[in-house]
Amino acid sequence: MNKHFQLATLISAASLAAVAQTSDTHLYRSGNEWIQEVKGSIPAANSVKVISSGGAVRVQGAQQNSIVYTVRERVRAGSEEAARRELSRIKFSVSPGEVAVFRAESEGGRNHASVDFDIQVPAQTGLVGLKSGGGAIAVMGISGKVDAATGGGSVNLDQIGGTVTAASGGGSIEIGKVGGDVDVSTGGGSIHIDSAGGHISASSGGGSLRIGSGKAMRLETGGGGIRVGSIVGGLHAETGSGPITATLARGGQAFTESRLETSVGDIVVFVPDGLGITIRASIDSARGDAIRSDFGNNITVHRSNTWGPGEVYAEGSLNGGGPLLRVHTSTGTISIKRKGKE
Repeated sequence: MNKHFQLATLISAASLAAVAQTSDTHLYRSGNEWIQEVKGSIPAANSVKVISSGGAVRVQGAQQNSIVYTVRERVRAGSEEAARRELSRIKFSVSPGEVAVFRAESEGGRNHASVDFDIQVPAQTGLVGLKSGGGAIAVMGISGKVDAATGGGSVNLDQIGGTVTAASGGGSIEIGKVGGDVDVSTGGGSIHIDSAGGHISASSGGGSLRIGSGKAMRLETGGGGIRVGSIVGGLHAETGSGPITATLARGGQAFTESRLETSVGDIVVFVPDGLGITIRASIDSARGDAIRSDFGNNITVHRSNTWGPGEVYAEGSLNGGGPLLRVHTSTGTISIKRKGKE
């Protein structure tokens, strides 16, 4: 009797597993590529992770109770038989559970194998972690955290409720709206962040940085311009060569000691009425009227000499004074403007 019960239990468990994870595979040709498409679904999970040796990864949050995926394994081959041999080198697996893991590894065939992921997850997913050897990464509509890294592709994130950590070996990073902190880096691409509910840290080996609103920020690039708006906390912005434009704002978070620095480029700072700060600005090699201010005698300009290029520095307190803002360029101009004259 017990043996019959055990057998029935095993059959029932196998049936539940089949329902929990379903998949369908289809092989077809597109141009000079053969594509093996795998479609399937697994139960919802608190965390979703994708680990791929190379290829694009796209994750979209939606109002649903399961994880639905389409995986496209791509190879170049002259015939279906050759394509199947190359596809056999790709090891793809899906592991459902509290942490759902998608994994694709290529054994390194001659025909440039890659694997693209297109995954729909419940919008309330707590964590999406993605790692690709070189493809583009995109995540949209997730209430939790995102941790993404690619060896060289672009990163595109939007409508993320939690914190964001993202890195690319050299691609551009585009981020829309994020509810928490943002920490991103790229070896050489540009970075654009629309808004963050927390702190922002962004660095590029040589691309431009364009940042919307956020709290305290630390921004660095080896050689591009930096443009920042609506800073309600402190700001550290540095570029090896390029202009800096920063718009300060009054908000719930107190402004803290800040620094703007470029080796070659102009710096423009917009200060709102009512924000108390102390400014110290300097230029190593300046010509003419190199430091300009909309605040009259509140900022005093000094020159080291009156003939030819030389050091110029200025200091003063605005709106009663407050945390120190240091502004420095080796060769360029500095403008301290009243907000509203952008």
